[in-house]
This record gives sequence, C-alpha cells and structure tokens, in this order.
Amino acid sequence: MPAEILQPLAVRFTLPGGVVHLGALHDLPDPSLAADLAAGLAAATHPHGPIRTRSVAQQYMTTMRRMARDLDKLGVAGSLADLSTATLVRYWLTCDYHRERRIRAVLRAFQEACGGLEHGIRVHLAGRRINQATKSQPNVPYSDGEWRRLEAECIERIAEAHRAHRQALVAATRGTDPSMRGATGDNLSWLWLHAGPIAARATAERLDAGQSTVDPAQIAQLEAALFPATDTALAYLTLFAMRTGIVPDGIDGLKLADITRTSRSTVLLSYRKGRTGNEALNLPRDAVRLLDRWLEHSVPLREHAGELSEKLWLHLGPGRGGLGIRPPKVFSDPRAQARRRKWIESSGLLDDGGEPFPLHGGRIPATYHQRRDRKMWTGRATIDPNHSARVEGDHYLSSHTPAQLDALDGIIEQAQGDIRRKAGPPVITRDEDAAAFAAAFPGLVGDAGLNTEGIQALLSGEQDVFVAACVSPLDSPHAPAGTLCPARPWVCLLCPLAAFAPRHLPNLFRLKEYFARQSRHMTSAQFLQVFGPYSIRLDEDILPRFGNAAIDAAARQAAEPAPFLPLHPEEQSK
Repeated sequence: MPAEILQPLAVRFTLPGGVVHLGALHDLPDPSLAADLAAGLAAATHPHGPIRTRSVAQQYMTTMRRMARDLDKLGVAGSLADLSTATLVRYWLTCDYHRERRIRAVLRAFQEACGGLEHGIRVHLAGRRINQATKSQPNVPYSDGEWRRLEAECIERIAEAHRAHRQALVAATRGTDPSMRGATGDNLSWLWLHAGPIAARATAERLDAGQSTVDPAQIAQLEAALFPATDTALAYLTLFAMRTGIVPDGIDGLKLADITRTSRSTVLLSYRKGRTGNEALNLPRDAVRLLDRWLEHSVPLREHAGELSEKLWLHLGPGRGGLGIRPPKVFSDPRAQARRRKWIESSGLLDDGGEPFPLHGGRIPATYHQRRDRKMWTGRATIDPNHSARVEGDHYLSSHTPAQLDALDGIIEQAQGDIRRKAGPPVITRDEDAAAFAAAFPGLVGDAGLNTEGIQALLSGEQDVFVAACVSPLDSPHAPAGTLCPARPWVCLLCPLAAFAPRHLPNLFRLKEYFARQSRHMTSAQFLQVFGPYSIRLDEDILPRFGNAAIDAAARQAAEPAPFLPLHPEEQSK
C-alpha cells in the first residue's frame, strides 16, 4: 500500500525509492475532520496522487494540519461531509496558490475514495483555482566579488579538512588496537578507521571507564579528521556545483552509480533534473579533480555507512563531539537550510552589501552559466569568425545600390512620420474665424499650404468627410498625391489633416456606437488590433475636448435615425 492509516491517528507514507514518512494527525482538535483528512492524504499518495517524495508529504501534512486548526478557530466542526461550500471558499480566499492546490488535491482524492462532499464543493474542485500562481523571478547571479569569496572559502575549508584527513590516516597506519596498547592518539586513529565512528565510540567508552585516559575533545577532533563532517561535505558540494553548474536537486541526489569514468581524467556524470528528467554532463577537469578528492576523503566513512554507502555526499551529523553524547549518525544531504545557515555563520562570509552571504542553490548554476557566457563572448557578434565586424556588416547588413539605400531611407522616414503623426494631438476647432484658426494651428496651415480661401472652405464644411473636416483630401498620407483619400472613416481620427468641430460630434458618436457593436462580434485581441488605437483616440483625446453642452446636444442628435454610414458590405453589422 502506498499509504497506511495508523492508530493513534497518523498516516504512514511509503513513497517511491523505499522512502517512508510518518505524519501524525491524532493531536488535531476535531477527530472526525482529522480522520477524513487522513483518508484524503492516503488517497492522494503516489501512484494515485501527487504525494511522491518526503518533502511533498511534509508539505501536505503541514497544510492539512493548518487547515484543521484554522477551521476549528473559525468555529467549524464536523467531518468533511459537513463542510459547506461557503466556508471552504472563504477559507481558500485566505490561502495562497500552493496551499489551495494541496487542499484541492486532498479533497479530490477523498471524494474519489470515500465520497460525501457537498455538491458545490465538487463543482469548485472541477473548476479553476481561486488563487493564481504568482510569476516567479529568475535567480539573480552572484557578483564577481561574491563568487570569488565563496570559492575561496570552499577551497580553504576543503584544503584544511583534506590536510587533517591525510594526517589522521598516517597516524592510523602507525597505531594498533588501543585495548592492547593503550589509548594513544595513533591507536585511537587506528580504532576509528577500522571500527567506524559508532563502534569506536562504544569501545572508547569502555576504555575510558577503565582507564580514564580518553579525552572527549581529542575524540571529536579525530572524528572530524577521519570522516567528513557536515561543513566539509557542504564545502565540497558547493564547490562542485560552482564548477559544473548542475542544478541543486541533481547534485543532492547523486549516487556512486551515476559516475562513469571514461578515462583517467574524464568522467561522465548522470543526474536527474526535476523539471526535465535524466541528463548527463561530461565534467570539466577541475570538477573531476574535486570529485576524485571527495571520493578519497569519504572512503573511510563509506565503509561504515551501511545502506547509505551508495550515496555520494556522506557525512557525519553535527553536534556529536565527545563521549557521553549519543553516537553520531551518517547523513547524505548536507544542503539542509539550517546547515547552510550555520556554515555561513561559521565562515563569516558577507555579500557586497555587508550582509550575511545568501547561500542559495539556484543562484549558483545561474551564476555559472552567466560567467560561462561572458567568458565565451568575443565583443562582437560575427557569423564567421574569419570575418571582421565591418566585413560582415557590409556583406549582410548593408544595401549595395543607391536605389536600395533610398528605398530604405524612405521606409524609415515614413515609419517615423507615422509615429510622429499618431503622437500628435487632434485638431479641435470651435471658432469659424480664419484668422483665429491660422493662429491656433500654424503648423497645420504651413504644412498643408492653406491660404484664407482654403481655411474658409475647411471651416464652412465644404471639405467635410464623415467624422471630420479634411484639410486636403487630394494630399492624403494614405494615397498617392493627387488622388482622393481612400481611408475608412475611423482612420481620420489619427490623420494629421483632420480637423474636428462641434458639427462632427453626432457622427463621432455614431462611430463610437459602431465600435461598440464591433467589439461584441470580435475577441478583445482582434478588436484592439483593428480598432484599438482609433477607439482610444476618440474616447480619451477627441470627445473630452468638447464642452458638456455640445456633447449633450450631439448625443440627442445621434440617437435620431442616422445617415448612411460609409462602410463596405463586409463591415456592416451582422
């Protein structure tokens, strides 16, 4: 069975890889709710659900225990079958994305295994989540100074530990059984090397009881020299990550079977990346040398590690100094959060801001790849390394004829003109006096070459189109010079030759209604792509420039039967 419910109430998870995790629920305030949560957790265990690792099981247990206590504080009692939809939704609103996701998984598994949930809850479980996942931010690489300080600290710790390890091995070769020759330093080294830390402590306690010559401080120092401690293993692991760029979960799960030696100085390392699957890496030379040193350093402990001997990062647990303390324990994961924090505190490492160094597993591969990319950067992007940047620019980026250059310049000028035209404010006139118009819009008058007669024709309505007055219909930016402008009515909203007067307001409102009808027949993306800029200009830049009286009068007039809207057949409303 992947999960088993025990008494007093607890769930024992049997996870892939033979991992067993026990989660207690007997201390929750409502026994009926706790029993249902235990059933849901058991049903949500792999292969039937998402609980497949120890860390995930711990997260689910923490979430469900918190839910039980929070519901009790709210005065909610009873089993999951008594839980109302409103109460559950109200509680979900106080959760984050991940807590809601775990609760949904457990409730869904409970419903499939036992049933009895309220209909509204089942509907919510089949729908989308209330809380949305926040967008994650990429890991920030370490600065060059931080990277160098971290690397120097790891190298110094490794060198010091390796030096002490070699000295302890040499001392062990000189020693013999301390029960026969006495508890000297060499003899204790021999005992620890051959018996292992656990059995050697038991022997040393018997020697100490009879002779009172075994110094606990000496034992702690000897043990740390012969067998890698947590700080030493973490230094090796961190430096190995800095030299390979492998993700944290890939490095943490390494075993001896993942190491394939292809020659004396080359190694092919297989590892598993959680989000993609199995991967392999041909290790660089400095990583191979570091790996060889670690394998040499961990051999004495590996011989006494039992089932953990195939794990790569073996180490003795912290806080095991001296006799009279419970025997040391072998671990295989030095990168626990508390151990990282103690490692940084003992090293005194600081970041560039003077704060304690943030040793983060994800930032190490991010920095590795950033530094590798910068190291390979040549300063210029060339297609062929035999070409200079100028040669490739002449061959691939430059036009070869004056006609092509003129065409490119024309396209650039036209694009710049379009951007400048769209950024300009609309021409709104409320005065029919030619002199006042010429004073208010000198740029428009000068660019279009208007004289007094042209301005009078513009203001009198002789050159009106559907929604505006056109300064020069035969000089449109949307058609060749000398031809009548073919643009659709809404294009005038962004045209530099259009002038808007109060008499155009009814048709502007009719155009606004046309936009509203089109938005009901199009998706938001389609509408914004086709009509978005014109609708925004009309609502935010043209209509607000008119007075309230003119807008009210135009709105009443626009409600009357409208004249023919100049549209193509395919533009008519369905």
